[in-house]
Amino acid sequence: MPNRFAGCDGTVSAAQRMEALREQVERIRSQKNELMKDVVDLKQQKEYLTDIFRRSLLHLMSMVKPLADSKTSQALDALKDRLAGDPDWDAVDRDIQQIKTWSLQEACTGRTAGDDGGSAEPLPSFAASLPPLPDFLNAHRLVMDSLRSDFGEDYRQKWETVSAQLDACRSFDDLLVGTRLLADLARQFNESVTVERSRVARFFTEIGQDLVEMETMLHTTVRHSREAREANEVFTAALDGQVQEMRDSVNLTRTLEELKTVVESKLATIKRFLKEKREQDEARHRTADRDTEALHQALKKMKHEISHMQEKTRILEQQAVQDPLTGIHNRRAFDARLQEEFHRFQRYGQGFSLLMIDLDHFKRVNDLYGHATGDQCLKEVTRRMGAVLRKSDFLARYGGEEFAVILPGIPMEGARAVAEKLRRCVEKTRFLYQGQRIPLTISVGVAETKADEQSPQRLFERADAALYEAKKRGRNRVAAD
Repeated sequence: MPNRFAGCDGTVSAAQRMEALREQVERIRSQKNELMKDVVDLKQQKEYLTDIFRRSLLHLMSMVKPLADSKTSQALDALKDRLAGDPDWDAVDRDIQQIKTWSLQEACTGRTAGDDGGSAEPLPSFAASLPPLPDFLNAHRLVMDSLRSDFGEDYRQKWETVSAQLDACRSFDDLLVGTRLLADLARQFNESVTVERSRVARFFTEIGQDLVEMETMLHTTVRHSREAREANEVFTAALDGQVQEMRDSVNLTRTLEELKTVVESKLATIKRFLKEKREQDEARHRTADRDTEALHQALKKMKHEISHMQEKTRILEQQAVQDPLTGIHNRRAFDARLQEEFHRFQRYGQGFSLLMIDLDHFKRVNDLYGHATGDQCLKEVTRRMGAVLRKSDFLARYGGEEFAVILPGIPMEGARAVAEKLRRCVEKTRFLYQGQRIPLTISVGVAETKADEQSPQRLFERADAALYEAKKRGRNRVAAD
């Protein structure tokens, strides 16, 4: 392979070598800046998922608190205060265990409220007083969806263990076990994200150190070039001086023997100068070659590290905008795309329509056939709807069994036709469980951008209201705002 630094005569030009190295350093610095942006996105993803878990936990607390005694109620308030800031998840787990000890376990086992051995009124039945167990399980499932991520085989197995435990829940005692496992999983998720951020931070520290070392090498190369240029100037001046002295001596000599002696003396001096110059050049070339090789190895190492980090970043970017169960876009990606389409609508007047889709009675599917079957149904519904839509349409899983579709450039009538086509597609699909058909349909709400629309949130609210109307009118139908 030809040397990219070689000149026309095969020699390496220091200026060309320096320029190429500067270009490589600039490229690496640019890649470092891009990776820094990815770190910011990763941090935002962690904050987003932490917020989901915090809100889900607060939702569970609000369901339990009306039935709690004063002591447990105070503990719930303390836990709520802890969740208000940047919580210590180990402390949160201890609070949950304490609340379980004080209230939930006693209620599940039907213990009495007295503690002095006397008679006391029995506590009301926990199962009869609390909201139905499936409501708690569905709330846990929402948290589980937000915690699904690619943090290695150990994390995946733990996630599946918690999922299996929730599927096997038949009582609130079982739910307590599942809640503890879920808290452990959330803590491991948080630790994994923190470790990933630390790994990226260390990578950037190493990159910064490597860049400093390479810049030092470049300065050394510049110094060698400057020294070589100065040495050449000194050599040229000395050579010119010897030639001038020879020329002057020729004018002063009277005999051929004197001329011969002068010429031989000056030629010997010039030969000595040439030998010293060659030795100096060879020494400088050896030093330059060592420095160039060291710089080449540093660049090679850095390229490998950057390539590895870019692949990791690509995976993280994909996880940040992709629903892990269905493989389509998630809510975060939907929010960004909706904002983008709305800005295009405001700037260029390119309208679009929005569909909000909900699977009818899907909780019943999970309760009767299990969440594993429910997950398979969600994936199949996603696949069927994706086959109906255009490549330019944007399908996302908004949460649970709810989906959203953005239809760029499609007015209301066209959007209603697409919604009806999706509804018929799902209705005609045969979802089977052990040979038994699972009845599954969807309800769809449709809204189109209006000229006076002020925000994408308003468009979303109209589509969501239309979805509610479709479900209110009997489900398995399309309603438009």
